[in-house]
Amino acid sequence: MRFTIPFAAALLALPAAAQSDALQHQPDGITTSNNVAPVRVEDDNDPFKPNAFTGSFRMEMHRFADGVEDANGPVNMHYWSSPDMTLMQMAAPTAKGGAQTDMKILTDLKGKWTYFLMTDPRGNKTAMKSRKKKVIVDGEEAEGHREFTVTKETKMIDGHKCTKVVGTTEDGTWTGWVAKDIAVPFGDVANSMSRSTMQRGHQDWEGLSGFPLEFETADKDGKQTMQAFVKDLQVGEVDPSVFSIADYKVMEVPGIQRTEEK
Repeated sequence: MRFTIPFAAALLALPAAAQSDALQHQPDGITTSNNVAPVRVEDDNDPFKPNAFTGSFRMEMHRFADGVEDANGPVNMHYWSSPDMTLMQMAAPTAKGGAQTDMKILTDLKGKWTYFLMTDPRGNKTAMKSRKKKVIVDGEEAEGHREFTVTKETKMIDGHKCTKVVGTTEDGTWTGWVAKDIAVPFGDVANSMSRSTMQRGHQDWEGLSGFPLEFETADKDGKQTMQAFVKDLQVGEVDPSVFSIADYKVMEVPGIQRTEEK
């Protein structure tokens, strides 16, 4: 089972599918499948649908191969969401090799635009603007439906009583500590971070009730794992200035429509 971090995928594939082209470039992280049916990338002209989650959080992620943590980790992903805007930023906790360029992905759900925001070490701000894309799956996805099992195990995390939930497919296992008292639809958030524009993507999280404050993914052999910890969760209105691009020099990137066979 692949659990992808879609932010990096979006950076690599901005001109073609700037929001969620995780199908073509798949580093490890949150969720998608190894093998999918043929897909089409198109401009998103669907009616506006507001984000189900309004708020922000930081997700700290640790990746392991054969029990050894990635030398470049952990990675922190910051996520902000309003009804019509989504902003994601991913970075290692400390700059290595000197100052680094700050990079973010901003998605305007209502205006149907995606912006790749860059601030270089000198403070110069540039935004690459592309039409928001959607990824359409032709036929059934190769990954089977994830079955969730709610256990009787509980533990307290940041003042929330969390229940251990295990999700399985033929490719691997997802194990989460889920807080049912947090009214955040994790499936919608996860899809927004990865493939919110992919049809049928919501099925990946069908049956999961609550928001996981910690979770771990593992492939079927248990050799590739990832541990994630949700920090600084804030539910409610986000300062609109977070989504402002007033200080950026904006350049539009022509869209590319194409079909990919997987």
